Amino acid sequence: MFKEKLNKKLANALAINGIETPKNLQLKSISKINGGLDVIGIGPLNSGKTTTIVISAIQKLQYAIERAPRALMLVSDKEKAMSMHEQFMLLKEGTDLRSVCVFEEGKIEKQAEEVQKGTDILIGTPKRIIEHYFLWNLNLNKIKLFAIDDAETMPKISAQGDIDRLALSLPKCQHLVFTNELNEKVEKLIKKFIIAPQIIEVLE
Repeated sequence: MFKEKLNKKLANALAINGIETPKNLQLKSISKINGGLDVIGIGPLNSGKTTTIVISAIQKLQYAIERAPRALMLVSDKEKAMSMHEQFMLLKEGTDLRSVCVFEEGKIEKQAEEVQKGTDILIGTPKRIIEHYFLWNLNLNKIKLFAIDDAETMPKISAQGDIDRLALSLPKCQHLVFTNELNEKVEKLIKKFIIAPQIIEVLE
């Protein structure tokens, strides 16, 4: 049933990469995400949160269209940005979708060149995305999917202000938030842009 909810190219890429059996979080959330609902996914480490975001983006976008990104993925640091980017590159096999990741440790000029060449999915830290937005006129007008991975880590890097500015700069789009726990800090982090989401929680 899980693969029947995905396009054939994505289902094949999952199989090639040994992802045959979906995790509980994916089983419970993919159909709701495919239906266009805003989703908050709650689960521990290794429950498939990042993979769910990547699958959802590939399923929603399917192929490259133009230069401006259509999915914006926020992560807390360089390691997570590169990890999500690598996973995207594996699972987008058979499509022409593009991904760029940006983070504070890299040279912003070089990153801006990559973004301006065109990308479908932009992965990055809130601070660096904001810098691209204001300094390099990053076009966010085409965003269809806005996701935050490991949202519980965002207050630790003082990302509230940057996330508020980004979220309020986006057009109407789908929102995904994945977190280890839905505590008061996470609720505060997302309250300005996510309304009446589907909340899905798994224990493993």
